[in-house]
Formats: sequence, C-alpha cells, structure tokens
Amino acid sequence: MDVSDTREAIEDAIRQVEDSQYLVARIPSVRIDAVQCFQEHHYQFIEAAIKLDCDLKKAQLPPRFQSIGQMVSWEKMSDKDLDILYSEIDQNIFKTDRIILDPFFTKKQAADRYKFWTMDLVREGHRPYQVIYNQKVVGFFLNKEIQPGVFDGLLAGTYHEYEGSGMGICVQYAGLEMAKQMGGKRYIGHVSGNNPAVLKTLEMIGFHIKLMEYILIKHN
Repeated sequence: MDVSDTREAIEDAIRQVEDSQYLVARIPSVRIDAVQCFQEHHYQFIEAAIKLDCDLKKAQLPPRFQSIGQMVSWEKMSDKDLDILYSEIDQNIFKTDRIILDPFFTKKQAADRYKFWTMDLVREGHRPYQVIYNQKVVGFFLNKEIQPGVFDGLLAGTYHEYEGSGMGICVQYAGLEMAKQMGGKRYIGHVSGNNPAVLKTLEMIGFHIKLMEYILIKHN
C-alpha cells in the first residue's frame, strides 16, 4: 500500500483480493492505523522489512575490525561455485524471512524461493561473488547496479559452516567494497527485523535505516 492510501481505499483493496489463497500486505511503518485495519480482516504480522542506505564515501569498518577487512577478498563465481551456493541455500542459510517462519510453508519451499530467485538473477547477467576470508570461502553476495552509481545489495549470506562465527561482517563488507570499487556512490541494503544481528552489522559499517514496512500475511 501507499503511505497516502485512505482507510476506504485499503478496505476496497482488501475486498478485491479476499478470496485469494495467500495474501501479503506491505504497510509503511508510519501507518499503524493501516496495520490495525488489516488485522481486523485477520491478517497476521510476520516481519518488518527494513531498507537501508549507505553513503559509500563515508562507509568503513570500525577500527577493531580493520585487521579482519585486510584478510577479506571476493571473486566472481564459476559454474561450480554456483552449484555450491545452491547447495548452501538448500540447507536454509536464510532463516529469518517470512516464508521460512510461516508454518504453512516447508523449509524446502523457503529455500527454493531464494534459489530460483538467484538463478533468475544469474540468467539476467548478475552473477554472485564468493567471499573469501583467510583463504576459506565463508559466504556470498550479489549486487545489482540499479542506476548509475547506485548499487542494490540484493542478496548476501554466510555459508552453513560459518554461521554464528562472526563472518557476517566479512560478507557485508565485501559487498560494500565491491560496490565502491565499481564506482558506486550509494549502496542499498535489506534486512528483516527478525534478524537483528545483520541489522547491527550493517549499521556498524555505515548503513542507516531509510524505510521500514510491516509485512502482514493471510492464508485462506
């Protein structure tokens, strides 16, 4: 919905799709009245979708992490690397989005959503990069230039073996530095409110919250 939508417009939109099997509403965080309206129609809150923005001229690792940054590198994935990435996604390295947290969906369906999205991006020419720390592949990122000088960090993740190891900052830093090296001036990030650790990491390296939407769902 748009932030300026009236309650009448919201009610009308809800009626038009009320027979659909699965419904998702994205509500600007400033519209708590709209959240209440959807809840009256039996929609349930599942996550807060947070969009962040980073001025690449100002972005840098905090001093205590700069030695780690010197040990991070990245390289474009080969077809073999992509197979490894798809296997990692199959192991549900993405654990906080609305699909995997919804009991109506299986873990396989949640993983397939990310895997097929990644495959589509690769077919469009947006190949992921693997992130290397201390000569070990610890994760990946996938950036897309959406306009001159503006890069969108569409996907990033830490591989299963390194979950909880602190490698997330390496992955996020690599994506940011890659955008900077490509001549980027701004870098856009995305995170679920269900993942406060990644949000903290992004803010630590120079991101700030630009937009928050409440995601509500309904199954019929």
